[in-house]
Amino acid sequence: MLAVLLALVAQDSAPQLSFRLTVPNDRSAYLVELQIIHPPNPSRLVIPAWAPGAYVLMNSGENITGFEASSADARLAVRRDSPNSWVIDTRGKPSITVRYAAGLRDSVAWRRPNNRWFLRTTSGMVDGPRTFMYLDGWKQLPARVAFQLPPRWRIATGLAPATSDSTTYTAPNYDVFIDSPMLLGHFLSYPFTAAGTPHRAVVDLAGGRASAPTAFVNMLRRISTTAIDIFGAAPYQDYTYIFVGGRGGGLEHANSTTIGVKTEILARNPRGAQTVSAHEFFHAWNVKRIRPIELGPFDYEHEVRTVNLWWSEGVTDYYADVILARAGLNSPADFARRLATSIENLQGDPAHLMIAPERSSSTTWDAPAVNQGVTISYYLQGELLGFLLDLAIRDSTDNAKSLDDVMRYLLEHYAGAHGFTRDQLLTAVRSATGCDFAEFWRLHVSGVTEIPWNNYLQAAGWRVAFTTEPAVDARIGSLPPAVQGGRWRAVAAPGSAAWSAGLRTGDDLVRINGREIIDGTDVTAAVRPLRPGASVVVEVVHDDQPRTIRFRASRYQRLRARLRDLPAQTAKMGRIRAGLTRGGATR
Repeated sequence: MLAVLLALVAQDSAPQLSFRLTVPNDRSAYLVELQIIHPPNPSRLVIPAWAPGAYVLMNSGENITGFEASSADARLAVRRDSPNSWVIDTRGKPSITVRYAAGLRDSVAWRRPNNRWFLRTTSGMVDGPRTFMYLDGWKQLPARVAFQLPPRWRIATGLAPATSDSTTYTAPNYDVFIDSPMLLGHFLSYPFTAAGTPHRAVVDLAGGRASAPTAFVNMLRRISTTAIDIFGAAPYQDYTYIFVGGRGGGLEHANSTTIGVKTEILARNPRGAQTVSAHEFFHAWNVKRIRPIELGPFDYEHEVRTVNLWWSEGVTDYYADVILARAGLNSPADFARRLATSIENLQGDPAHLMIAPERSSSTTWDAPAVNQGVTISYYLQGELLGFLLDLAIRDSTDNAKSLDDVMRYLLEHYAGAHGFTRDQLLTAVRSATGCDFAEFWRLHVSGVTEIPWNNYLQAAGWRVAFTTEPAVDARIGSLPPAVQGGRWRAVAAPGSAAWSAGLRTGDDLVRINGREIIDGTDVTAAVRPLRPGASVVVEVVHDDQPRTIRFRASRYQRLRARLRDLPAQTAKMGRIRAGLTRGGATR
């Protein structure tokens, strides 16, 4: 009885957190008010330095203005003990109120619609990690948030509503709270059911209308149903796809995703969003439940490194290919063409023999200089490793087992409080399939040994045919900013015309031929129309110094890859190929 009483007393004295978010008339920032009952003294409030799923520092503290704290009868002393944290002397008060504004300082960027964080006249996206602080030492506490919005604005989020008017929401802890983005304003809403589970798509077209909503919802239903079928059940009670007509990409959350796609694609050609939709939806299992051990509980103040992003992100890319084929949104030929394109992209990049997938995963936080000035995508590496593992498992078991079995095993064993280590991932593959891939890991996951493609492809009756063809050498790739809100960075292939003129991977991109570079789509738009002999002017910042690089587009021999059928096809090859694109694993 005494123990129970002590526990009740401790519970009653634990801090209680209630947020209020207000959208002001000038849309200059989100105004946040946090009330803490039973605050500890001192109380340290922290805005995360990074967001789960986006492995880049955000300099979040720079977006916070007007931070102040008060009790019922006095202002409280506040000191800033780091760029992202504030310490309040609560003076033993039973309740304190904290107020601050959260928003980008660049007003043009702040109003630009994207899948992460913005606020404009008709709508806004609330990015939890950049908007809501946590009470240090108390992230496990429940959180409550109420909204004060302009007239007729609505809210779409994966959080559970706490009031009948859906203006107040609750979360069991801080991790869930900030993993639940919120679309505010005027948007379209399309509820649907997949595998007996409620889903919805909300779409922000800035007041515009969609011309093909039926096709859009059908696409999402097929993606959702196909992915759920791999695991047998949905891991959530409901799911929300949040789309914004604008820039960005996708970011996964436990029961939602935010996706930025060009407005014209969302309005007129929703199938143009199918790949990113399949990728982000599969994350509801792979990374949000099946996770590397380092990715939870989260340390929001420091970089969190893992060697397994090639699995969490890259194998998710492979499953996007699989889901689209099994859902009938892509044909088996489309499936083969997509993977052939990925093979040519990997083989055509000299970095594939320099940076192992585990290294590209663990160094994603770093500048390219840590990898000899080159970079490679762990998404691309992991997509192809997942493909090869699936082929090898099916080949070794006569199609009785597949990568699907590995995913189900991981969900059963590593979807709780304990994520997987590098060695546990390898062991899980063996446990789920009976196949030992230790040598595969040594050569191609931890190492950079050239992949013998045909040794794996022949299991499904394919071989890869490499050719070259002349192409325009105005090659300039792009990397996301080193810090959220910074400039996108250049990728310069060694030996390319841009590289020979002095462009280096990691240079901050300012303009290409006068076009301002806001994100990677601007880079593509600037270089795609160029023809041999065209003048190219690239304005960059290199080692903190502005630099202008000039060159003329030339020609180079571009590598091409195609998957060709072997002349002698067997029944086993047919079963394996069908298993990849139709699902199931049968002898």
